[in-house]
Amino acid sequence: MKNKKLFLKAFLKNPRRVGALNQTSNFVAKEIINSIDFEKARCLVELGAGMGNITKKIVRKMHPECILFCFEIDPDLAEQIAKNIQDPRVKIISDSAENMGKYLHQSKIKKVDYIISTVPLTTLPYRKMKEILKSSFQYLRSGGKYIQVQYSLLGRRHLRMLFPKMGINFVFLNFPPAFVYVCVKI
Repeated sequence: MKNKKLFLKAFLKNPRRVGALNQTSNFVAKEIINSIDFEKARCLVELGAGMGNITKKIVRKMHPECILFCFEIDPDLAEQIAKNIQDPRVKIISDSAENMGKYLHQSKIKKVDYIISTVPLTTLPYRKMKEILKSSFQYLRSGGKYIQVQYSLLGRRHLRMLFPKMGINFVFLNFPPAFVYVCVKI
């Protein structure tokens, strides 16, 4: 219950930045998890980690040599993730997703295997959305996947410009119902 209140508080403070009243459901998380090859993945990035619902599921499946960079702009939510997930393979960063390049560069990471994003792209200022997508494309390895959760099809055009190879899965059992875009960098 405490987690729900904290997430709702973050939403009420800045609804355009948080993008949803509720945390991402386990059904959406399962759709994301099923899109990741954990045996091969060695570097993952999560954008908009929220309360860490997806993060926890990723960490359970991660290869021992894999590293996960979690970006959450809300400092209260980032602090909650840090309390709940104490794993040396996980780097929790309380900063905007558009700054991921700075942290990856500092860690000497040139390319990542997967980027999982629940950042509400369509409610962000246009320049910020474009910067997040540009950085994601730049750091994603060839053949890597960008997985984006959205609550409408409005952002599809922007994703398709970078990722012509894209699948969209609809998850009804989420509030609100969600679209999970699975984009492959070719």
